[in-house]
Formats: sequence, structure tokens, C-alpha cells
Amino acid sequence: MARTKEEIRKANEEALAAKAKARAESDPMFNPTNRPEAPQNRPGYIAYYGWVGGASSGRWKLYEVAEDSQKAASAAQRSTAGATQATLDSAVGANTVVGPSTSTSSDALYDAKRAAGYGIDAQGNPITPTKVAGDGSNTYKFVGGILLFNGMAFTGEYEGKQYKNGRIVVSSSSSSSGSSSGSSGLTQADVDAAVAKAVAATTAANNAMIAQMKAEQAALKLATKQKASDKLTALFSAYGLETLAPFINTRIMADVSEEMLLLELYDRPEYQRRFPGMASLRKKNRTITEKDYMDIEKTMTQTARFFDLPKGFYDGPEDFGKLIGNEVSAKEFQDRLQIGQDLSRTLNPSVKQQLIDFYGVGEGDLTAFVLDADKALPLIQKQAKAAMFVGIGRAAGFELRGITSGLAENIAGTESYAKLSERELNQALGQAGQLRRTQKRLSGIEGQSYNEQEALSAVIEGSPQALLASQQRAAREGARFQARGGVTGASLRSTATSI
Repeated sequence: MARTKEEIRKANEEALAAKAKARAESDPMFNPTNRPEAPQNRPGYIAYYGWVGGASSGRWKLYEVAEDSQKAASAAQRSTAGATQATLDSAVGANTVVGPSTSTSSDALYDAKRAAGYGIDAQGNPITPTKVAGDGSNTYKFVGGILLFNGMAFTGEYEGKQYKNGRIVVSSSSSSSGSSSGSSGLTQADVDAAVAKAVAATTAANNAMIAQMKAEQAALKLATKQKASDKLTALFSAYGLETLAPFINTRIMADVSEEMLLLELYDRPEYQRRFPGMASLRKKNRTITEKDYMDIEKTMTQTARFFDLPKGFYDGPEDFGKLIGNEVSAKEFQDRLQIGQDLSRTLNPSVKQQLIDFYGVGEGDLTAFVLDADKALPLIQKQAKAAMFVGIGRAAGFELRGITSGLAENIAGTESYAKLSERELNQALGQAGQLRRTQKRLSGIEGQSYNEQEALSAVIEGSPQALLASQQRAAREGARFQARGGVTGASLRSTATSI
């Protein structure tokens, strides 16, 4: 039983999901649900992974942007590893990590690197685990306080020295009860205001980054759709179906998958007119590609021209559709036309009459007879042979009383008859007719009736019994002539003994 579109769609989706799962398990670079950590190996640049392609066909691709680029913030956010919003069924959301980190742990430096990759501070200095004093005399470790880094707040300070550089940094001891910090002169209110400002800036930056990522995803999705639309349009244009381009583009832009769209295209009247045999093949689960279909058409067209079929006759899709739909190959098409040509070239009145009597086929109907897609080639061959056997046999003198088309087909279908070409059949029936005339005369002299099947069996089938009966009858006639002192019987025996 043929599957419904929904069953086919579901099977396709399950197959794609299984493929995506297998790829994800084989290599993390093929897993859209988890973004890998980007290696930061090039100073002055931020590396990040971006997903390219569908869930079952795409992969993570490594990108880089300069730290002073407008895309630095977005790149920094995307440089981190973590679960994404994608699934194994859909790669949408692969470039967005679920719940981007805004950690404020005590180890601020590593939190910063984890949240935004590596970057620079407010003065353009690289973020590092330690800081060297301006004069190079001391090295300080960042251990506590609040560091505003690229708009994000982290706790910590450089041990032994507050780190300002245009941003607010206070020790954790200065944050109690709104008191002023002995080293910075800042109140808790100042710190709270700075943190609030930093959080607002972070939120704005994150929102801008998310908007940019959504825009990039939308652009990528649109580009992917356009590529699919262009591919299918080009494919069906090669089939002569350029008019399907608007339909293809509309459905692709409506998020219809290529697999589902192909099923829809099969039902389009333009497609059915171009490939009328495809529907029949699909019902038999014997589908072929459109290219294979067109190759068969091309070969059939060339064959029709070789056999001089009239122009406009069997040279279009509608002509070949029924043949192809009934699984008539290009080779079988040629064999059928050969049968028709053989019949038409040597169509004597007797054979023509048998075609009419047995099958209602006149000369004008001959091509339709041999190209009848509902008839198998062996049956057509047997029917043509049956008509030739009876027609040529009667022309050779055989009465063949009471013979029917079925009986003639059975006789002509035996190995002895089937292996003979038309020329060989004509010659053999001529010899059998000569033997029939001789043996019928000899049987009459002996007062016996003669069965003409004996001549056919002797000549065509090579029956030993039939040959012996003819030879014995000739021998008896020869003996009678010798007994009367008449002419030799050698001439009478020659017909029987030469067969």
C-alpha cells in the first residue's frame, strides 16, 4: 500500500534526525546542540564557532574578528562553549547558547574570560591573571573587589593595589554599610550606582548582541532557502518545467522542506503533463529518476525516426507516457517496431487477412498493434508469428481447417516455429506444401485420406514418424511402378527423401 504524504514526511524527518544524531555522536563538530569552546590562539583577535547548514548536514566553523571590530562583543559572547537552542531536528538557534553566562564569581578574571572570551580592559590593556605596575616594579594579582570589564561587573581586586584605569574598582572591605573606601574615597552608593550602570550597559549589550545574532540567523536561513529554491528551479527547468519556479520559491520560503516539496511537485499538473508515466510507475513502486525517464524518451524518439514513423507520431511526452508507465524499455520499443516493420514489408494478402480475422488489425492499425502498451512483447511476437504461420501456410496450399487464433498461437509458439525467421518460415512452409501435395496424391491412390499435419510435422518439426510415413508411401508407389514395368519411382520418392 502506498504511503501518505504525512507518513513520508514523518519518515523523512525521522531519518534526518537519526542522521543528525549519528553525526553528532561521531564528532562534536557535527553537533548543533552544543557549541564547542573556541581556541584563542591569535593575539588581537577573538575566535568563535558559528554553525553553518542544517542539523543533519551542517557543522561548526571557526571564525575570527579583530578585538577593535564592531562585532567584537558579539564574537566574544559566541566564543564560549555550552548548550545551544538548536535540536537534532532543527539547527535553528545553534548560534545562541542557552542562558549566556553573566557570572560574578570571586575569580573575576576567569569569569570574564568565560563570559566574553579574552578581551581588553577600559584602557585597551589585555586582561591577564596579573597586572604589572606602570613602572614595572611590582606585579599585582586580581583577587577581590568589583571590576567593570566591557560593560560587565565582576568581583575582585588586584592584590596590593586598587585597579582603576577609568573604571571603578574597590576592595571587598570597602563595600559595607555604604562607608567610604579608605583607598578610593568612593561610597557604597557610588559602587551601587556603578554596578547598576554596568548591569544596564551589559543588558543593552546583550540585547544588541542577541538582535545581531537573530539577524544573522535570519539572513543565513534566507540564504539557505534561496539556495534550495535556486537549486530546485534549475533542476526542473532542465526538465522543461520553468513555469514551476514561482511555486517552488513560494513553498521553500514557507519553510516547506525539499523532500516535502518534491512530493507536492509530483501532483502539479505541469509535472504530470511532462512525465505522464511516472504516476503509474509509482503505483508499482518502480520509480525512476526524471533523468532516466528523459533518457528513455530520447532513445525511443531516435528509434521512431530510424523506423520512419511519421513526424508528430511517437515523439512527445504523451506518446511515450503509457509505454514507460507500463515499463516498456527502449529496447523493447525497438523490438516492437521491428516486428511491425517485418510485417509491413512482407505483408502478403494471406497474412493481412489472418491479422484481420484473428485480431482485427489492418495495415493502418499495425503500428498501434505492435505498440500496444497493455500487451507484453512475447504475446505480440506470438500473435504476429501465428498470423504469418496461418497466412503463409494457406498460401502454400494448407487448408488448416478449424484453426483458431489461440491454436495458431500455441503452434507458432513452439520451439520449432518460434526459432524460424519470417524468411525461414516462408521457405519451410513452401517445402511442406510441396510434400503435402505429393503425399496427398499418393494417399489418394492408396484410397486413404491424408492429414496435412504430417507434412508440417515432417518439415518444420523434423518428426521421424512423419518423415518415415512419407518415405514409406513413396516407396510403395515406386514398387508398384516397378512391378508394372513402368517408369522408375525415383522421381516419386525424391520429394519425400529430400525433406
